[in-house]
Amino acid sequence: MTVPSAQLVSKSKTLVLLVDDQVMIGEAVRRLLAPFPDIEFTATQDAETGYSLALSRRPDVILQDLMMPGVDGMEQIIRIRANPDLADTPLVVLSSHSDAVIKEQCFGAGANDYLVKLPDALELVARIRYHARMGRAQRDRDRAMRALADSQSELVRRNSEIDAANRKLFAMNELLGEESQRLAEVGALGTKLACAQDLNEVMDQALRLARGFTDADAGSIWMVETDGIRLVYTQNDTLESALQPGQRLPLADVVLPRDSTSIAGYVASTGKSLRIDDVQHLDASLPYHFLSQVDAQTGYQTRSMLVAPLRVRDEVLGVLQLINARGRGKVSADVAVFTPGDEAALELFAGMASLAVERANLVRGGIMRLIATAEMRDPTETGAHVQRVAECSVAMYDKWAALHNVDESERFRRRDELRMAAMVHDVGKVAIPDRILKKPGKLDDVEYRHMQTHSVLGGRLFADANNSYDEAMRDVTIHHHDKWDGTGYPGSVNAAMMAQLPVEIDTIPAAKPLRGLEIPLFARIVAVADVYDALTSKRAYKEPWTAEKVTELLRSESGRAFDPELVDIALELEEYFRSVRVRFP
Repeated sequence: MTVPSAQLVSKSKTLVLLVDDQVMIGEAVRRLLAPFPDIEFTATQDAETGYSLALSRRPDVILQDLMMPGVDGMEQIIRIRANPDLADTPLVVLSSHSDAVIKEQCFGAGANDYLVKLPDALELVARIRYHARMGRAQRDRDRAMRALADSQSELVRRNSEIDAANRKLFAMNELLGEESQRLAEVGALGTKLACAQDLNEVMDQALRLARGFTDADAGSIWMVETDGIRLVYTQNDTLESALQPGQRLPLADVVLPRDSTSIAGYVASTGKSLRIDDVQHLDASLPYHFLSQVDAQTGYQTRSMLVAPLRVRDEVLGVLQLINARGRGKVSADVAVFTPGDEAALELFAGMASLAVERANLVRGGIMRLIATAEMRDPTETGAHVQRVAECSVAMYDKWAALHNVDESERFRRRDELRMAAMVHDVGKVAIPDRILKKPGKLDDVEYRHMQTHSVLGGRLFADANNSYDEAMRDVTIHHHDKWDGTGYPGSVNAAMMAQLPVEIDTIPAAKPLRGLEIPLFARIVAVADVYDALTSKRAYKEPWTAEKVTELLRSESGRAFDPELVDIALELEEYFRSVRVRFP
């Protein structure tokens, strides 16, 4: 049965439906619940009417009697659990029977709880509130997983569009002359680009590949946003050559109007490509002009430029900007320009890159919806926080990979996996009760152990991992609180243990401690990045720590909580980490 969306809007009160054929029981429960303004109560003496009310009003908790005329309580439980619209609605049996066999039958049929009537008012309200919270958390998670599944379906469709675009490109090459071989190479690059799933890795590869076949020294990607176009990715061989191995250029947060005043803004607003031989000598009659502020800040000098829109159908998603050709169109000893062949190749490549960006946006959107679900429960789990943790984690992995001589293809694949895994590291908190998750003071021992279960509960989302992305997300969600010296949690957890773990557990299953290199690399990286961001962030209960205090903490925990090598890497990347905070405030 499909229920209108207006009936699914979240309610400010907890709605309780009692189905009991005794009028006096209904009145007694009504009196018990009357002093609690957060609970709305309705009752019926008829099972059929109760079933209809459950479908139409969608109560947060159903209180169900067993001994009833017509459809008895056990049949009612089975019928409710068989209906997809009611299958997850918390159901508490309210019966005069205390027989253990009857209780077992009720739980087997799908009841969430069993109370012998009439219970104490405080106990009844506590049970109602608990099951209402757990029901909402379950529905939140189910909605997030459905959204993620929808994104995956759309991803498959977009991949087929990319394949179709590649086939069209290969067919066009048959008709082209001297550029056919080069365009075929560009088509192969488009296929390679389709391997990336994460938005940042798609942009990194798109820019790197485009610079490769045009021999450009530098480049940028701008994305269209509601308030203009934002600089989201840059590469510059000249500036990067001055860095130490594994270091990165700081992120720049630049937003320009989406209009004709700038070069990137012109391409974004008109959807037209530009090929400029020398931006330092633009005709004054042109509507756009070169913004020299970045050159002034970095000491770099921009001359030639090739710019193409990233467009899907009639919508411009962003701009791919290549800077300073190096040799193919040499004009003089210090000036080279992009050729018409470069322009044709880039326009074709930009079409394929646009589909890859759109597909990656769908993947990122699904993950961010999952994060938004967690954010509704935990205010510290924000979109900006997870993006900072992901960006810092990838930067740390890149430096680690350079030190360990990991080849570029492996680094590309692993960066793609790590960024997604880092973003969902705390998603298991969606299953932690509000009384613990939002407690303002210090947690007691039982509450703290319950909070610790978020790592295993998050990992259970990816327990049936059938690809390397799910494996990375499983490793990070489970093990980002395991410590280098073996004192962290949850330790060695396998799929069988996760499958047996109920949502409402109060203790963590005993597990063999993990220490040192036994902890997955990605989990060790995210552990450092997560703590670094938490320490440098302002929270309701604290001000951000100073750089000196953060360094002192990381040094003191090196070899205890954290991998010593990764602590050294993080401290070497502190300047880059600070630019990440500026980019994702």
